[in-house]
Amino acid sequence: MYVYGSDCTLTVERGGEFTAVPYTLETLREEPACLRLDPLAGSLRAEAYLRGDLAVLGCFVTRVCGFSRDPLAALLRTGNAVPFNLYLNRVVEKRVYRNLVLTGWEVRAERDGAVYARLDVRGNEAADWDFDTPDIPWIQNETLEFSDGDIALAGVPSANIYRFALTRTFGDAVETILQLHYPLKTCDAVNDRREFSVISVTLGNRLRCTLGSAALLSFQANTDNAEEILVVRRFRIDGDCRIETRNEAGEWVEEP
Repeated sequence: MYVYGSDCTLTVERGGEFTAVPYTLETLREEPACLRLDPLAGSLRAEAYLRGDLAVLGCFVTRVCGFSRDPLAALLRTGNAVPFNLYLNRVVEKRVYRNLVLTGWEVRAERDGAVYARLDVRGNEAADWDFDTPDIPWIQNETLEFSDGDIALAGVPSANIYRFALTRTFGDAVETILQLHYPLKTCDAVNDRREFSVISVTLGNRLRCTLGSAALLSFQANTDNAEEILVVRRFRIDGDCRIETRNEAGEWVEEP
């Protein structure tokens, strides 16, 4: 595991567009893929393995900022189907991972805090940078934050949610889970609802996730004092997961 340092950079390249992202950590690793060879019947010989292609696995976590918002939104929408490249400068080494795809992602934040995205990747191409490959440092700019009212349940904004995590996993089936953390209040609309036709998460009025057909998956409650009960609800998203960004004209759009 490598932790972000002042001289480390991570650049996403897709369709010829390069975007430096402010990553918090990355766990990308290169492992040889091995295939097990079954021994002959009655043989006492140890199991044998055949060395296969290189496997690139891991994830990286980044804050969502104004500069990286659009490229990250495009990755969240189609990163499981449309490959991309990563240029990683760890100071001690410079590696490029080509034709990566997403195996899953998570967008999360706490109230009045920065929005983070974790992207889980896999691939099988890794190499050192060419000597003439430029390093693209991240430029300081505004980070998107999560505030009261950013999550609307069936069109009603909630001022009671203090943490959320939206997770999507790609496999034989696509699974999307929304987890909400909030203190229990008798007047909160989320308390007695097991289903919502639509839930929207709007971050910084610049990135929006619209989730259709949310069904309650699990419910937990605990307390660490005599006055407040903390609730965690997980919803399974059975409908669409639409990810949009707001352009300069103020329109919400989905771009590849």
